[in-house]
Amino acid sequence: MKVERLVLGNFGVNCYIVSFDDFDGNTIIIDPGSEPQKIISYLEERNLKPSLILNTHGHYDHIGAIPVLISRYEIPCYVHEFEEPIVLDPAKNLSSFLGENELSLKTCSLIKGTCVKNFNNLGIEVILTPGHTPGSVIIKLDKILFTGDLLFKGGIGRTDLPGGDIRAIRNSLSTLRKLGQSVKEDLIVYPGHGEETTLKYELKTNYYLRI
Repeated sequence: MKVERLVLGNFGVNCYIVSFDDFDGNTIIIDPGSEPQKIISYLEERNLKPSLILNTHGHYDHIGAIPVLISRYEIPCYVHEFEEPIVLDPAKNLSSFLGENELSLKTCSLIKGTCVKNFNNLGIEVILTPGHTPGSVIIKLDKILFTGDLLFKGGIGRTDLPGGDIRAIRNSLSTLRKLGQSVKEDLIVYPGHGEETTLKYELKTNYYLRI
């Protein structure tokens, strides 16, 4: 498995390209926020075949490239069911004032509950972690956590945007602490913005995980 980070757009969102050597349709895309041609160029220069798009949440800076990618590759995209009101509403997903065009994503499939999805037999665990938005999730794949805008290196996501909830994000951070305490190995954290880190490092140093 290989993970490549593409930093996209004015807000520096991290889009992750996760590829596997032993699958046909061997690539998943996480949080394609903007600059679809940059994503397409990366894929095609390496002969990668995307099979699906996963999103940690539905703010515009994380979903802006989805329509172009769906049209190009005819692949499904997934968000949590609680995120449906966000991706459908340009005011709630912030495209009405952050984007060049208002975006209402009506083509996303919905992930229900907290579950392990059998995407291409990859055993991807989707952990519901509301607070930044109602349907924010962590995507766990082997020893990697894609944390979206819940957890950054040294910080956490905002709760003052549409759908934000400070109590919910505190509960989600508690869930993250319990996850870190329940596994022996360290987990790599790939956040929605900024540099990668590890869960053990954040548990030791991140103020918001220590309170």
